[in-house]
Amino acid sequence: MNNHKKSSKENTILCGLAFDNKDNHKRITTGENFYVIGGAAETHENLVEKVIEFTEVIKKYGKKLDDLSEAEYYDVVKKICAQNEKMYWFYHA
Repeated sequence: MNNHKKSSKENTILCGLAFDNKDNHKRITTGENFYVIGGAAETHENLVEKVIEFTEVIKKYGKKLDDLSEAEYYDVVKKICAQNEKMYWFYHA
């Protein structure tokens, strides 16, 4: 029996939520470590692109989402987002 306790950071995910849907279409996209839910088609697609880009950046650094500190998380966010984008990122450990 394995008594080793799992880290509280294991299975960390990115979750993208959008609320600008006007066509009543339910959009849900999942990936290895993310969920994107809701939004108009364009918004949903943009969110999916951002979370995929986020994942690609951390892989370049040889890390997984579970391994990122809060500072590293926000460094990646700065790399992938333009300052004028209306997008909010939150880190919760």
